[in-house]
Amino acid sequence: MILVIAGMLIASCSVISGSKEETRNILSQLDRTLYRVAGKTPMMIAAETGDSRALKASFSAGVKLNAVSREGTAFSLALKNGHSSIARILLSAGSYWDQGFAENNSSALIVAASQGFDDIVKMLLTRRAQVDHRDAEGFTALAKAAIGGHLTTLKILINEGADVDVAPLGRSVLMHVVDDNNMLISQILIGAGADLDYEDDEGDTALRIARRKGFYDIDLMLIQAGALP
Repeated sequence: MILVIAGMLIASCSVISGSKEETRNILSQLDRTLYRVAGKTPMMIAAETGDSRALKASFSAGVKLNAVSREGTAFSLALKNGHSSIARILLSAGSYWDQGFAENNSSALIVAASQGFDDIVKMLLTRRAQVDHRDAEGFTALAKAAIGGHLTTLKILINEGADVDVAPLGRSVLMHVVDDNNMLISQILIGAGADLDYEDDEGDTALRIARRKGFYDIDLMLIQAGALP
């Protein structure tokens, strides 16, 4: 297992530099058990700030990889702060991806998708992350990817069978995307079978939004796809 993880780490980033033997020695010292701590560990601080040198020092010191504080874990802090390379390394090394995301009932997959981190999204799906997990506002990974305009991430999640008809904040994902005048993402959602006639509590639909805002190309696309006028 250590050899496999070492290979993944070497391939994913140069944060842990040196020979394969050195990398294996560093990884052999890691404690991967879940451990509650009162405050942030040096590894958490390094991950949160994107400090690759401090992260390497933490690995070399053999600290607890899956220490959990009130603020999260090293992996969750790296991911939330947009440090994709560090997050990928920590995940490859054996971080518990389902820890550190309790705030707003979010998840690692939602956070990764919201930033278009395709490699991490794929890794999480391989680890059986719940593809349709919803946060406190009803957002899923797919909703975040679509609304954020992350086309490749969206396609990955659709191919994984993610629900295209979730309705964060009371509006379907398609309605949110149409409201942003994003024709390409709208086309992908329609092609994936999104409900064209979903109505929110005010009776709005994707087509009504397009017409009200004068988005004529999206209006025509919706009508051609079968949306009710």
